[in-house]
Amino acid sequence: MKTAFIIVLYRTPQKEINRLTKEISLLGFKHYEIYWIDNTVHNKGYAWAVNKGIKKGLQNNAELFIVLNPDISFNTLSQADIREGSEYFDMWSFTMKQNGTCFYGGSIDRWRMSGGLIKVKPKNRFQKTDFVTGSLMIIKRSLIEKIGLFNESYFMYYEDVEYGLRSIENGFKLGIDTKFTYSHYEISDERFEKKYMLAKNRLRFLFRYGGIVKQIREIIRLPLTVWEERSLLTSFFLTSPFLKNFFSLNISSFLNKIINFILFLFLIRYLTVAEYGIYTLVWAHVGLLSPFVDFGTSSYGLVYLQKIKSEKTSSLFSLRLFLSFIVFILTIVLAVFFHYENKIIAYIFLTSFVIFFNFSSGTYLIITSVLQKLTKTALLSFALNTLLISALIAGLLLFKKLRTIFIMLSIFYSLYSIFYGILIRKLVSNLTIRFDVKKWFAIIKKSYIFVFISLFAGIYFKIDILILSFLKGKEAVGIYSSGYKFMEALILVASSYNTVSIPLFSHTIRENKHVLFKKVQRHSLLLGLIGFSVVICTYILGPYFFPLFLKGDYIHALPVINIVVWALPLILFNSILLNVLYVSDLSRYVVYLFGLLALFNIILNLIFIPYYSYIASSYITILSEILSLITLLYLVFIRFKKKIFYD
Repeated sequence: MKTAFIIVLYRTPQKEINRLTKEISLLGFKHYEIYWIDNTVHNKGYAWAVNKGIKKGLQNNAELFIVLNPDISFNTLSQADIREGSEYFDMWSFTMKQNGTCFYGGSIDRWRMSGGLIKVKPKNRFQKTDFVTGSLMIIKRSLIEKIGLFNESYFMYYEDVEYGLRSIENGFKLGIDTKFTYSHYEISDERFEKKYMLAKNRLRFLFRYGGIVKQIREIIRLPLTVWEERSLLTSFFLTSPFLKNFFSLNISSFLNKIINFILFLFLIRYLTVAEYGIYTLVWAHVGLLSPFVDFGTSSYGLVYLQKIKSEKTSSLFSLRLFLSFIVFILTIVLAVFFHYENKIIAYIFLTSFVIFFNFSSGTYLIITSVLQKLTKTALLSFALNTLLISALIAGLLLFKKLRTIFIMLSIFYSLYSIFYGILIRKLVSNLTIRFDVKKWFAIIKKSYIFVFISLFAGIYFKIDILILSFLKGKEAVGIYSSGYKFMEALILVASSYNTVSIPLFSHTIRENKHVLFKKVQRHSLLLGLIGFSVVICTYILGPYFFPLFLKGDYIHALPVINIVVWALPLILFNSILLNVLYVSDLSRYVVYLFGLLALFNIILNLIFIPYYSYIASSYITILSEILSLITLLYLVFIRFKKKIFYD
């Protein structure tokens, strides 16, 4: 009987290869071949490597296949010992001794569909089992020809469990010859990677073979599973730069929004609806030209800036500073052009110092994002925002005047701009301010596309407030804005996600496009869970929570909240697909999309606001996000799928 030994290598020392070669020769097989499958360079998984060896063995007419890890030893076995099991089983192995413990094959918990090794020694020498551990598997050709190869979707671990279940379902016998023992020197029991792959593939196994009842049960017991796997989840969070930075930014954003929400409660307590409408209008006006402060340089920096200690960083910094001065002046000029009241123009002037703050804090965010050091950035943002909001609340309580708020905003944002400038200087020691038009144009050549995106996005997200103010007055703006405020904090999840994911997607698409599709799937699951959880909580807890804060005329904002909350999961899904287009050099289609959405918003708001006021704006927000999602799904998964994921 011709025998094929299949050994999967991964960074295996030559001395171990020599040892195994000698041990195999001492077994006494006359007709055998050793297939060394080296996974070191292009690691495509254990199952893939085993299948490659099996295919070679089948081509060479092997009748018996012995699959083994390079970290085992069977120097006490002989050819006759190995062949004895063939009288009882179609796939078999022996007692495995690992870290001082003996294991006798594996069993499957049919309720949870979980595979585990058997520690209790059976009474019989030849003991049936549900699967044979992948460290040493002896398989007859007839079994392979009937059920096929290993499932390569199990990159590592559980491929042996799945293969065992398929074998049993097809009428084959599996078991252990407990008389003989081999040693397994694996020391990876506590490795994070092993725990993660075991947990991931157990769920894959459950949802493939468990059936709907077992799957529902597993979903119901999810809190218990999370508790049982708490150490794994903690390790996963700490070892994943994406998750650590993403949740750091989002926790910071969430805490910042809680503090801003507290300010909001004080504002609607001490300001009239008209005054709050002015407050919102001022911020909407200041934000109108905000795309030109950035001029696409944030997206440019996240996509193209790989080394912060370079001339590109100084050029980027200088360009952003120059743009800030230009936009600051234009914002004031535009306020005069719109013929606002003098006091509103003064408020806009004071608030416009936020432009310099956005320049400096945004530059710091770009640099720390490229460096994958966003945790400290998030903490700093929270600390500075806490100080600002505390001062604003104190000023409001003392003076109860709207102008006090705007005066304090100008002071704090000016000081914060200087502070972030100092931090940037510490991170980039060779940073210089330079008026280099040639290099600015080199940046703009790649970033200008993001300007149009930001401009149209700004119109898309702010035009409803300006139209409401023009057609229905400041009271309508105040009600609509106060309702939207409850979701505004959560929309920042999308902003935080973009900051973290764009550099990650950019790196992935350069190194391995095939992996990008899996990242999109995982990110969609995460953000979908966040978005729809918020929607559910809003409808369950909202009727009890919101009336505690919305008093007087502000109570009319409740319908706005219940409508616009549905935009959150849509915005999160859209963020993922937009980032895919950015890193795939398809940003021009994002320009077309936001241009379409801006026009869509303007037309519908002009038509329906005169009849339905802010309720119309709420529904138009949802319709716009649905249109955006449909368009993006078409672009990413139909129109440019091959270019994005496979070319």
